[in-house]
Formats: sequence, structure tokens, C-alpha cells
Amino acid sequence: MLTRRITTVPRVFTRLLSTGKLPDQVRSVMRKVPQPVVVVTTAQAHGVGRRGITVSSFTSLCLQPEPLVSFCVRIPSRASEVLHSSGRMVVNVLSQTQVPQSIAFSSPQADQFKEVPFYDDAATGQPVLMGTLGSMHCDRVQVIETGDHELWIAKVVKVDHGVGGMHGSRDEDQPLLYHDRQYRSVGDEVFMNAYEACKLDTRRWMHRAHVRMAWNYLRENDNDTNRAAPLIKNQLRIHFNKNSTVMYNETITSFYIHLIHLAIESHHGDHTDDFFDLMARFPVLTNPKSILHYYSPALLKSSKAKTQFLEPDLHPLPTRLLDAAPSS
Repeated sequence: MLTRRITTVPRVFTRLLSTGKLPDQVRSVMRKVPQPVVVVTTAQAHGVGRRGITVSSFTSLCLQPEPLVSFCVRIPSRASEVLHSSGRMVVNVLSQTQVPQSIAFSSPQADQFKEVPFYDDAATGQPVLMGTLGSMHCDRVQVIETGDHELWIAKVVKVDHGVGGMHGSRDEDQPLLYHDRQYRSVGDEVFMNAYEACKLDTRRWMHRAHVRMAWNYLRENDNDTNRAAPLIKNQLRIHFNKNSTVMYNETITSFYIHLIHLAIESHHGDHTDDFFDLMARFPVLTNPKSILHYYSPALLKSSKAKTQFLEPDLHPLPTRLLDAAPSS
């Protein structure tokens, strides 16, 4: 029987798209699907312009006539720029012991490879992460721009079989997986699991990680600071107690909880569950020196500021934050 190609979109489907219900429904289903944690690494030249990105959309497309894989990269991003410049990449399948690596490459920090074990492949010059389940060296075949992401289709040209961990034990030879828990996004599931289990290396603790943790707790508690603040402060004290070089400061902590609370209130974007979208819309959160607009260094260093919240001595606390990229 002949079938007729549908050239018009059914009205009910159009209504779903226009109201935004369909994307939310798809996201809700996909959150329940366990995904492997994969880091795609690349470099503009041998050892130059290295970049990596944690992706959650990796899949094997086919094996014959040649093996093809695919993954998605959000645009715009520095990783996308370097991938286009290079045309080559390495797909690193992380083991369950490599939570720190997944976190390092899920953030657009400048030096992603600092303290991450890797080597530059002698033949291609591409960076390869060590301790993975395996790494696939790939060449670009096709890039399709779709919405706010690029779909990369790549041909596998070489495979490095990994050892699966630092100690070579059988229990390490397992993939790092994630799925939705308490409405966290893929990257935040990995991050918060490691955070709450105290598996994060405090030597690599960064301001952005503080903000990300607080954002998760606020979001999971309906942006209620009365409920979320004790959780945030307790977790920070636990981590600071393990790092003698950093001390907990009640005033600084309360200040950034207030800023994140305001940002969530003002966030009207399409990706309200996307931490990096929030950072782009409210750059004041990314700057650890933002607090100095409101507080003097002398007040912040005082013994009282460390143990109790003090009001600012330079400018009053903000009552709202401006969304740098409001939705239309």
C-alpha cells in the first residue's frame, strides 16, 4: 500500500510546540534514561589549544561499512570552535572512578587539563585522558546544527583500550553512568553525587563549584532560602573542614546564597534547569570578586564576618538581578 508523505504539521502538534509542552515532556522522559559519561577532547595542533567537553548524548551510529559515532555540543562554546578548527577529536569513555574528570570538562574554565592525567597522541597530537574504559580517535564526517546544539558525526580511526581506573582492579572497570535524581540535570547529577559523598578533591575546589552546589540545593527546595541555606552551609563546612587552607565565612556564604536566589527568581530562559545558561545570563555569579562591590576586604576578614552574617558596608544588598539574555 502506498503511503502519503505528510507535508503539513498537525494542529495539535503545532500547539504543543508553540506552548513549549513537548520539549518539557521529552526532557522529562530522557532524564530517566541512564547515559554514559563521555568526554570529547580535541586540540588545534599538537599540544596547542587543548579543549574538552563532557557530553551526555554520545552514541554509536554504525559499524559497517565504517564505524561512526555521534555526540552533541552546545553552541556557542569554545569547545565547538576548537572542534571546527581541528576536525579531529578523541571520545573518552569514563570509568566510575573518574567523577573529577567529568566535572573538570563540564565547566568552561580556562585550564581544564590542570591536574587531569592525559597524554598527547604521538600520531595525531590529540589529548587522550588516562584511566578511561577506552578512547576512540575520530575524524569529522558531518556537523548538523540543530537548535542550540551541533550534532557531530565522526568516523572512528583508532581505538585505545583503557585500563578502567588508577589501580587496575576489576571493580574500577565499570562505566560512569548518570540519570535524573531529584530533578537534577545530567551534569549536576554527577557533580552532586560526588559532592555529597565528599569525593571531590578540595584542592580543585573553585568558586563556580560553590555556586553550582548552592544553585542545586535552592532549585530542589523551590528557591526557599530558609530550607536550602542550612543544607548549603552544612556541606560547605564539611568540605572546608577537610581543607586547612580555606576557612568557612558566614557572610560570604550568605551573600552568594542571596545572589543565586535572586538569579533563580529572575531567570526566564528556556533552560531553567541548565547551570551554564544561568551563568551566562547572570555573569555576576561567576566572579568571586563581585562581593567587593558591597563589602570592604577589612569587614570580610573580620572575625565576626566569619561566624555571623554582617550587612554590607559599601552598598546595600541587591534586591534583583538583571537577566543579561532575557527570553523573547
